[in-house]
Amino acid sequence: MKFKFKLGNFFLTLATAAAIVLSIVLWIFIMTNDQRFSHLSNQTQSSPVSRQQNRTRNKSLYDLYIPTNSYGFKDGKLYRLYDSKNNLPFEFSKNFQKMKVTKIKALSQKQANYELMLNNPNFIQLTYPDEVTFKLFANFNEKNDHREFNRIFVPDSNHWLYLGNDSNNQLYRVSIKNANFDRLRKYAKTAHFKVPMTFVRLKSGYSAFYNHSTNWQVYSYLTSHQSDSYFVARLLGTSGVSSRTNKQGRTTYSLNYYTRLTVPQSGPNNEHDYLYTHYEKNKVPAATNRLLDSVYYVHRIGLTEQDLRFFDADNNAVSYTNYIEGIPVFLNDHDVQVATNFTSDSVTVNFNSINFQIPVPFDGETKSLEATTQMVESLNRHGLSNENIERIIVGFHVQKDHSHDSLVNLVPTYYVKAYGVWQTANEWQKQDMSVYQHELESEGQ
Repeated sequence: MKFKFKLGNFFLTLATAAAIVLSIVLWIFIMTNDQRFSHLSNQTQSSPVSRQQNRTRNKSLYDLYIPTNSYGFKDGKLYRLYDSKNNLPFEFSKNFQKMKVTKIKALSQKQANYELMLNNPNFIQLTYPDEVTFKLFANFNEKNDHREFNRIFVPDSNHWLYLGNDSNNQLYRVSIKNANFDRLRKYAKTAHFKVPMTFVRLKSGYSAFYNHSTNWQVYSYLTSHQSDSYFVARLLGTSGVSSRTNKQGRTTYSLNYYTRLTVPQSGPNNEHDYLYTHYEKNKVPAATNRLLDSVYYVHRIGLTEQDLRFFDADNNAVSYTNYIEGIPVFLNDHDVQVATNFTSDSVTVNFNSINFQIPVPFDGETKSLEATTQMVESLNRHGLSNENIERIIVGFHVQKDHSHDSLVNLVPTYYVKAYGVWQTANEWQKQDMSVYQHELESEGQ
């Protein structure tokens, strides 16, 4: 027994010594290997931009930054194209990710030439709701190219594309490889949902004006919401909350002095709006980095991203909203799903937790919208002039269905952006326009 005890002590001592020696060797290896050590250091200190770039511009970036509208010609007339079975923007995006750009050539910046392209029946057009940069997409392979575009012209050839910037009428010719848009052209020819329209120039670019009153389908969805604790855990961590305060029914959770999350007021009037704030002294990111950083925050929030798309980039803000049947969804009358704002002191993210979970079979309900020109003329008479209208779209207004707590109806409505604000046409009709005009004159002084 005594011999066995001493032998056990010997092996235990030997194993302990080996572990100590191995630890010392590994420590020396890590500390003397600059590449590995600097890699670890960069990971702990990386910014949202570098974290997003390390994702190698992954699939979800292309899902969020997918064109949202398609247009084409039939018998010489321009139509908005949509097909519920064959998604034209998605088909384009699949090839867009594979193609390689070999050359970008700047062409005309004249409005007359731009409008010739808009009305050329030889192109399929796909549009983003606002400008994006070349550098956002890795396949453009341009190191410092922050030039912007929001319109893509697809010709009959698979060797080039044309890109356009509605705001300044700039056209680009892009030479490409490894792309085949034949299926996109086939889908465009067979698209069964077509609305005739024209492009009309407004303050920020060209908007689709529908030529006559049109019936738009009303859709219904069962919705769900994540709990407050879900977002607290994702944005602040499960054990890092340092304080909790309550003001006017809304609770704010804080992680030290720099990060906080304000959750909605509970009760029947809960609109499910959250505000995440991270304080950090920094320069406001450039346009491309704002687009990339906002993707990082969308991922971090943890919303369902299946139908979430880039919607607007205004000054230092970038916003996203759900697109259902090719139409953007507005919450609480005129809010989007996620709105990120960058300043020199902080990043704020306003977001809504609604999840459009289960579509209810279409029951045939539609809503008729008047011709766009007729709607605009009514706004003009009210005091909202064309020179102050930035964009016009058809969007879904979310209305609660009283037959079920979780059921909502998506009602097609004209939305108008003016003075930097999105509202329904009916909301603008109720506004005192002299107030906006006075603010505009004050800013100009």
